[in-house]
Order: sequence, then structure tokens, then C-alpha cells
Amino acid sequence: MKAEKRRTPLLSIKLEGALAQIEALMRRLGMIPEEVVVSGWDFDHDPALELRSVDETTGAHIPHQHDVRFLVWRPRQEHRVKTTGRAGTSKLAMVNGDQQKIAKNRRRETKRLEREASRADLPEPPPGRMKAKPPSPWAKRPLRSRNSFEDRRSR
Repeated sequence: MKAEKRRTPLLSIKLEGALAQIEALMRRLGMIPEEVVVSGWDFDHDPALELRSVDETTGAHIPHQHDVRFLVWRPRQEHRVKTTGRAGTSKLAMVNGDQQKIAKNRRRETKRLEREASRADLPEPPPGRMKAKPPSPWAKRPLRSRNSFEDRRSR
């Protein structure tokens, strides 16, 4: 019987082979301990899309969301930790997740917009006039001259 004609492997088979090679290399480099079983892999944007700047004219992320230099294969558990932080270990560790960083950026942005809106409501001072500096609540003392220190030494 004649052998079947050579066919191009399916994309899913290519992907499975590539992930097996990645896992073998990461184990060899010590990035994944030998005793850890990798249950699955996730494709991760690093940095997260919401943490990237956006081009105002085109609306595209900078760097682009499909830039292969910023797409990383991660074991599913490691990707979950990167996204949500190490929940349960300590309150301080939860700060390191992408979700917390995104929430912080949103809070900062809303506060900045509120500040700008409140500044827009204030009347502008007339041009050419400087605002008077408010008096300091602390008393001022004159600095001693060098001669007064020398007079003390001679006593």
C-alpha cells in the first residue's frame, strides 16, 4: 500500500508542539521547577493592555497589542498570579497584580480630571499681576553672622 500524501499539520498540533518545547526549555533553564505540573498555558500581554499608553489619533495601543515582543506564553497559574496578585499570602502582595495597577491608574485619572474640572471653574487672575505670597505662620529669625560665633569661642 502506498503511503498517504504529506500534509501540513493542523495549527492546533503546531501549537501543542510549540508549547511542549517551551515547557521543556523553561524546565531546562530552571524557570519551572521539575516537580510542578503545568496544566495549561495562557497568552499574556506584558505589560497589560490597560497599562499601555494609547495613540490619540488612531486609538492603537503603544506598543501595539499584537506586537510579538510583548506577548508572552505563561503557565496558567503564573498568569493568574500576574493578573490578580498573590491573593491570600498578604495584603501587601495583592498590590502586585495587573488588576490592582489598572484600578490605581483609573483612580489617578479620575482624580486628575476632577482637579482639572475644578481649576476650570476658577476665574483666571488678570494678566501681569502676581499673586501675593501669603505670610508664613512660622516666626522668622535672622541668621547669625560669623562674628557672633567667634565671639562665643573667646569667652
